[in-house]
Amino acid sequence: MSALLLELGKILLTTLLRVLQIPLFWLVILLVYLQYRRVAGMEQKFFGRIINPVGRQVAISTGLGILAGILASAFMLLLGLSLSQIGLLYIWPVALLLLLIHPRFLCFSYAGGIVALAVLALRHLVGPLFPAFAEMKLVAPLLEIHIPALLALIGLLHLIEALLIYLSGHRGSSPLYFKRAGGEVVGAFSLQKFWPIPLVALLAMAIPEAEVQGVSMPEWWPLLKSTLELGPGETLQYMALPVLAALGYSDMAFSSSPRQKSAGTARFLSIYSVALILLALLAEFCPSLTLAGVLFAPLGHEAVINRGNRLESSRESLYRAGAAGVPLMMVLPGSAAESAGLRSGDLVQRVNGAPVSSDLDLLRKIDESYFMVLIEGLRGGGGLSVVLNKRRPGGQDAADPFAQAGLPAATAAPLWHRGAALGLIPAPSSQTPIYARERRAAGHSLLRRLRGRSRGS
Repeated sequence: MSALLLELGKILLTTLLRVLQIPLFWLVILLVYLQYRRVAGMEQKFFGRIINPVGRQVAISTGLGILAGILASAFMLLLGLSLSQIGLLYIWPVALLLLLIHPRFLCFSYAGGIVALAVLALRHLVGPLFPAFAEMKLVAPLLEIHIPALLALIGLLHLIEALLIYLSGHRGSSPLYFKRAGGEVVGAFSLQKFWPIPLVALLAMAIPEAEVQGVSMPEWWPLLKSTLELGPGETLQYMALPVLAALGYSDMAFSSSPRQKSAGTARFLSIYSVALILLALLAEFCPSLTLAGVLFAPLGHEAVINRGNRLESSRESLYRAGAAGVPLMMVLPGSAAESAGLRSGDLVQRVNGAPVSSDLDLLRKIDESYFMVLIEGLRGGGGLSVVLNKRRPGGQDAADPFAQAGLPAATAAPLWHRGAALGLIPAPSSQTPIYARERRAAGHSLLRRLRGRSRGS
């Protein structure tokens, strides 16, 4: 058994190394870089500086994506998922069409569920009534899709995504100010992660028994049997091929910390994933459960999203200034604020003995102070008193990284930019002049315009 595992490990690693030679892999890395650069641009626009370095984000995501790919490939090998029976040729077009409705529908759980329902309808409704239709060139491969294998792939990819979200979904979160539907401006953290996932996939082929080569697998393998029809003297041969996938996570934390939000999402997503994989395995041995698995793929995923959104919106926002003081959403690492001893979550109540009423009031009082600023407030129920030194050792102004980066002087920068230069990201108030609004996705607007044109024609 140990020799078999060693041989399979060699095959996995050798095949994964071949992914690095595929130009598409580096194209995906480029796309991941562009996504993180877009996030960094948002940080620059809000706070005048990049909070999460792009290079570090790409490196961490790539490393975790490769490790996740190894784990996912091992599960794909265990299940015996064959590319020829999953139906990716049909799933991707459906997923792109769903993108026109809303970006969050660009997911295999929705597209795969629709394709699987179409397969069931063709097999049990359309096929018996119109046999010629089922023999059409475009339809015949659709009928060959192995639905339990498709459901298992969807569940496996979401299980890997849940693991990645738990490990790193909260890291590199970006603070922002957000205007909610009721008009209130609150603080939030944007959680956006992107992972390139190199995979080792299997391709099942029917070949003569005399030509079989490679590693001999146990008799119980694979768990999901291939539906390829074998001729006389033929057997199945599986070939390992390198393929590439990408996973993304986008969420907002209003009433919870980024860590709490990502951990909750990962927990519910993993429950959904395991349940879908179990339904896929049960459907393999009990075909009457196939429809239940097909319906659970999109509906269960939708339930996970709706539950998370309801839970987040049902609680008070953590990040907003009030009569009790101004909470600090974030204290940037390596900043003057961190050196002074300030921490994320601190509640600032007074600056140099004067009470503060809003984020702008806090930043203005600090900005108008001399180099030493006394900040008082609460931390975890206890008192807080620190001295913020606005001047770096050697006499350099801590609030002037702008000049070093070729930007306008700190005194000419917006007030919230100067606060971020000191490492302070306070929670917003109603007076905050900068905030993001919730907007409809461009694809959704495009779909509405297309509908309007069709009605007018």
